[in-house]
Amino acid sequence: MPTEKRVLLIGQGITAGSALQSLLGRFEVVGVIRKNDPGDDVIRFADSSGVTLFPDTSLAGVARAIERTDPHAVVVSSYDRILPADLISGRPFVNVHYAPLPRYRGRATVNWAILNGESHCAISIHALAPGLDAGGILFQRAVPIGSADTVTDLYRRLNAIQRDELADAVARRLDGDEGVP
Repeated sequence: MPTEKRVLLIGQGITAGSALQSLLGRFEVVGVIRKNDPGDDVIRFADSSGVTLFPDTSLAGVARAIERTDPHAVVVSSYDRILPADLISGRPFVNVHYAPLPRYRGRATVNWAILNGESHCAISIHALAPGLDAGGILFQRAVPIGSADTVTDLYRRLNAIQRDELADAVARRLDGDEGVP
């Protein structure tokens, strides 16, 4: 019987909780990289699920967590740095981006979609490649923006989609799927 695949989650923002929920249903989550805040719901959930917290979110801290846990894949759901090519070359990395890639690369994408009067935002789950939000798309779904929608409303809907779809996309990446360029 094959061993369960190990994944490490990098999750700094409000997307980390639904990412962790999705991954725990399918993989052995060997850790979550997130600043330590005892009042944080994600940290409490990780702790109650037996997932190790790695509170050093620096690039060096990420490298140490990867070395220590030796995961089959690393999943990024909200990180504020571009991961260097040498770090992501050793195993599959999957990134979750709340925007319709290749448009809206970068940060605060849901906010910008509302400010720019877009009719939709999206969730894109992609194989991470060197560059800003680069790599083949493993999953993408548009989410309509209603006239009264707030950033909080959209994050709630996008997080629900992530919870349902992330683990399948990671499994496909581990099976060699590079995504759609």
